[in-house]
Parts: sequence; structure tokens; C-alpha cells
Amino acid sequence: MADYGRDMYRQLCEQTEKSERLEKENRHLRKEVAYLTERMNEMTESVDARIEAAIAKAIKPVNAEIAEQNTRLEKANDEIARLKANKNKDSGNSSKPPSSNGYRKVPNNREASERKSGGQTGHKGHHASIPKNLEELVAAGKAEHVVEDETAGSKEYVSDWEIDLHIIPVYRELRRCAGGQPPMVRYGAFVQSLAVYLQNVGMLSVERLAGFFKDVTEGMIAPSEASLLQFSEKAAAHIDLEPLIHDLLDGTTMHTDDTPVKTTQRAGRGTAQADIAKGTTLSAYVRTYSNATTTLLTANAHKDEEGIRSDGILTRFHGILAHDHEAKFYNYGTKHATCGAHLCRELKGMYDLCMLPWAGEARKFFLEMNEVKKQDQLARKTVCDPPVLSQFENRYDELLAQGTAALAHVRKKSLGYDELRRMLNRLAQHKAAYMLFMRDYSAPFTNNLAERDLRHCKTKQKVSGCYRSWHGLVSYCTIRSLLDSTRKRGGSLFAVLLSCFLSPAPAE
Repeated sequence: MADYGRDMYRQLCEQTEKSERLEKENRHLRKEVAYLTERMNEMTESVDARIEAAIAKAIKPVNAEIAEQNTRLEKANDEIARLKANKNKDSGNSSKPPSSNGYRKVPNNREASERKSGGQTGHKGHHASIPKNLEELVAAGKAEHVVEDETAGSKEYVSDWEIDLHIIPVYRELRRCAGGQPPMVRYGAFVQSLAVYLQNVGMLSVERLAGFFKDVTEGMIAPSEASLLQFSEKAAAHIDLEPLIHDLLDGTTMHTDDTPVKTTQRAGRGTAQADIAKGTTLSAYVRTYSNATTTLLTANAHKDEEGIRSDGILTRFHGILAHDHEAKFYNYGTKHATCGAHLCRELKGMYDLCMLPWAGEARKFFLEMNEVKKQDQLARKTVCDPPVLSQFENRYDELLAQGTAALAHVRKKSLGYDELRRMLNRLAQHKAAYMLFMRDYSAPFTNNLAERDLRHCKTKQKVSGCYRSWHGLVSYCTIRSLLDSTRKRGGSLFAVLLSCFLSPAPAE
């Protein structure tokens, strides 16, 4: 029994010793595993770092090339968009004149109304009629009454009338005592007035005008082209523009604008000697000063302020000046009504071509204000209701704030960025000028009056390609000033031209 206990004790000791040895080996192996795991992780991280470094080194030039190509592509896209926008500009979405449209069909920018097309209810029609004072006109030699009787003596009849015109040369012989000036043949006031009218209102070239007189008189009256030009110069010499100038200066509102024309001669800058074109044409400018009753045109060699000072009209004007947002015009007048039609066209271009939603909202805002003013004027209101005006003033400021926020999201140097930035600066700097038509109902929303008064200059230029002389351009401006003012006042254009040849020239 004692031997069995000793054997058991010895076995237990052996097992304990074996267990401790195994545990020691286990701890050693765990340390080995931990060390190897740490080394493996270090090696893995090192390999990963080397791989990443190698990849980064290899891909860096590729990324640089991609970035450079993206930059080039971005610039190319901006340039394409800019060129497309410039190509698509016309008189309906920018300040370009209608003459630049070419054969392109420009959509109508007018807002659709609820009225039907054609003559409106209450529109006064026009039809051929016989003057009530016909017998008085016949007695005065201004008309002829010819009766063709088909009644065979019947006392009851109805009359059909035919209105016609006969052009018959009149040869008036003026006899005077011999011994004075030698005899001469000249054209009368009617022929000269008709020639000036057809040149400056009918826009006939002198070549066609000479043919007209020859055709309608069967060759009995055939003035030369030089004589026809002299008729216009003579008419211009008899026109006194001072009454027109006084009417403009006495008005509360004046419209002004200028348009380029082509001429073979141009007044020299700072010298009495004129510039003469050689193998080409020179650019000159016709400027208008207009109101509801008067038009005054002036010829200017250049578009700068020197011509304005030389004209001597805006320098003496103290009132509301309507113009197309040209910097030089802001130096004259006491208040400014900058053209809203030009503004709306530019905003339309920014919306359509530059894809700026803010521009569309701004355009709607200005058109809404103009519509409110139109309705007020139909209701015979002379001022905008203060609450309505205050609301528009606040919305104007809110619109600028929205535009500034929109600008922050537009990439610099991209299409639309500079356009939006400049427009916001303009509206902020000239708020008084763009809101004047609402603050003062005597101020116009557009400067279309001045544009209409200049439109015929382009038509006249198309007839012959250019103005042949500086003196001829000045004469044309003088004659059209008188004719356009007469038309605005409801007078007879031919009668006022006839008076030029029946009265002495004004004193210098």
C-alpha cells in the first residue's frame, strides 16, 4: 500500500512537472507567435507603404495630366459657350441694332395681350372722302372740280367720285426791264419742295429722283443731280432751328441717342479741315434730342462728349434725360431715366444665352412694374400709390441680394459670371435711374422715342450706301429736324418745305 502511494505521488509529480514544462513552452510559443505576428504586420505595412508610394509615384503624372486636360476642357467649354452666346445675340436679346440681324428671324419680344389682332374697338378708320369745302378750294386754285354728266338732264342723280392728280409743268414768265442782270431760268418753289420731300422723306436717291421728274413730265422738267442736291442745301439754309432748341430746353423730359452712319467726309477734330475717305468710308454719328413735339438731329464726327458740348443742348438742359445707359449722358440733366427696354433685352440674353435664371426673374420684375404704370395711366393716375411703390423698392433690393447670392455659385471666368457681376453693379449703382419711371410718372420706361427718330438715318444710308459729303449729312439732319417736328405737331410736311423756298433765309 505504501508502495502504491509512492508510485501515485511520483506520477503526480511527473505530471505536474510535465504540465509546468508544457505551460512554459506554451508561453514561449505565444511570445514567438506575438513577435512573428508583429513582425509580419510591420512587414505588411512596409510593403503596403512601398506599394502605395510606388503607385502614387506612378499615378502622380497621370493625375497631373488629367487635371491639366480637365482645365483645358473647361476653358474650351467656356469659350464654346461664349462664342455660341455671341453668335446668338440679336436685337431681341442684346443692345445690337436690328441692322445686325441679317436674315435671322428674331422672335417678337412683346408680351402677349388679351386683345385680338387687327383694329381695336373705337379705332378711327380712314377712307377716301371728298372735302366739305371743295368749292372754296376750287375758287382758291388749290383743286379742280370736273363734272361728267351721264344723267341726260335728270334732276335726280347720285354722284360717284374719282380722286386723281395731274402733274402739269407751269412755265411762269417774269418780265423785267432790260439792262440789269442777264435772263435766267430757274426752278420754282413747288418743284424744289417736292424734290426735297422725295429726297428726305421718300428716301429717293438723286438718280431716281431725276428720273421721276423726267418721267412724270414727259421730259419737260429734268433737273440734274447736282441741282437736286442744291435744293436740299437751299432748304437747310432757310431753316431756323432755334425754336426747336428752345422747345427742347423748356420741356421736362428729353430723349437722346446716337447712331453710326457712313460718310465719305467727316469734320476734322480740332481743325477746320475735313477728313476725306480714301478707298473706303468714314464713321460719323447722328445724335437726336427729342421729346413728344420736337426732334433735333445733329451730325457729329465722333461719339464722345466733344460733340455733346459742341451741340450745346444737353449742357443747358435741366430736366429728366432719357438714354440707353451711356456713361457720357449721366453727366447732363438733373435726373436720368435709363431705358428699360434695353435692360430687358440684355436680361433676356443673360437668361437665354448664359442660362442665368436670376435674369429671367429680374426681367419679369421690370415688365411687371411697367404694366402697373400703364394701368395707372389708363386710370388717369399721375403718381404711383406709395404702398405699391414702397413694395417695388423693397423687391428691387431683394432682387439684388438674390443676384449676389446667385453670383457666389457661378464659377469665375465661366460664361455668365462677368455678365451677372456687371449687371448687379449697374443696377446697384443706378437704382435711381432705373426706378425713376415709377417714382415719377412723367419719366418714360423706354428710350424708344429717340430710336424711332433715328431709324430713318439707316434707311437713307441704304439708298446710296453712304452719305456723300459732310455738308450733305448736316443738311439732311437739319431738314429732318424740321420735318419730324412738324409731323409730331400734326402739320403738313410739304407745306413747311414750301415755306422754306418762299421765305428769306434766316440771318446768320
